[in-house]
Amino acid sequence: MGADRKDDAQRRLSSLTAALYAIGGVQVAFFPLWLGARGLSGAEIATILAACPAIRILSNLIGARIGDARGDYGRLIILYATASAAIFVALGFAQGFWVLLAGVTALSFAQAPISVLNDGLVLGEAHRRRELGLPALNFSAVRGWGSASVLVFMLASGPLAQRLPADALIWIMTGVAFLSTAAGAFFVHGFAAARPAAHETPEAPQATHAALQRPLLFAAIIACAAMVQGSHGFLTVFASLHWAARGFDPTFISIAWATAMAAEVAFFMAAGEWFGGEKRAVFFLMIGAAGAILRWTIFANDPEPWGVLCAQALNPLSASAVALGAAYLIAELGGKAYTARVHGWLAAANGATLSAALYASGPLEAAFGQRGYLAMAAMAGAGLALSFAVAGATRGSVITEKKGRATAAARPSQKETESA
Repeated sequence: MGADRKDDAQRRLSSLTAALYAIGGVQVAFFPLWLGARGLSGAEIATILAACPAIRILSNLIGARIGDARGDYGRLIILYATASAAIFVALGFAQGFWVLLAGVTALSFAQAPISVLNDGLVLGEAHRRRELGLPALNFSAVRGWGSASVLVFMLASGPLAQRLPADALIWIMTGVAFLSTAAGAFFVHGFAAARPAAHETPEAPQATHAALQRPLLFAAIIACAAMVQGSHGFLTVFASLHWAARGFDPTFISIAWATAMAAEVAFFMAAGEWFGGEKRAVFFLMIGAAGAILRWTIFANDPEPWGVLCAQALNPLSASAVALGAAYLIAELGGKAYTARVHGWLAAANGATLSAALYASGPLEAAFGQRGYLAMAAMAGAGLALSFAVAGATRGSVITEKKGRATAAARPSQKETESA
């Protein structure tokens, strides 16, 4: 019975995550093209896209704080998703730089908290199950379904987009946004209130204002992840442009990005079952930072096509492993009082470093060409140094002793699991 409940929760949360991430597969590929079809110059498109990370930082912090205060992550997720879909409709009729800038800013504000609140919802459910002695929830597999959704929609939308004028791409995104909202509203049912709001229980006000456990360790984890994630800035701006300039055809470029996404899906699906899950959280940070250094070093040497695919296959290390390790660690340190906020802080830090790297990428490319990737390798190197500091502070475990418990991530015994 317990296993059935666990499997149902995992299936529904995986489906929810897949629904919410679907828009990313279309938006990443086609949104800049649609802005160009609206008559914007390259500089205007860059200005609009560069404004998004700053808006996301603010929105993540606000949305996560509201989520923790209300304890109602599910309804907030659907509220933000509905707002995003409505903004896509409005953008379909928008014209001119300033109107589009305002619309995209509003879209970024509405979209940003969705993944943070979803992480809070999933990890909150995982924490609840652990406290009740129920079978564990596989967070990495839930995340994997999100990445799989991005990959599927990225590949499926391509043929459709080829049959439409670029100016109509916004309606593909609008349709997927509404589909995501409708599916999300269905799958979130039963998880709408992950925990009572502050006014509904006498214990909640104390929990809401509880002090954060080990703030220096928390800051080191956040900084480590942010340095590694931010190091993707140069790749984001110049990878496709450079491959096209070298004569690689669009099919190869598509395969290169699909390789990175497919490898990410495989990692997330295997992390919990085969790589130790949260018990290896610190290791994920370390190996992820080291993988980022290797990846950027390969790209700095302007590899041939096979080298590009090998470097893209390292995406699970430079991106996924770091994201997973940091998510596990900050969830344990934050506890119930900071369920969503800790992920909001992580997203804000990631956005800040990525924004800085995006702005620096232009001058770096102009001065050093592909060698600009070495600056990204240096960022990842700083993250690696911080990961060693985290490992030393935790002695390689998920968390140190807390209230007489060997680890905050203690799992139920086999006997408890069978009886649940």
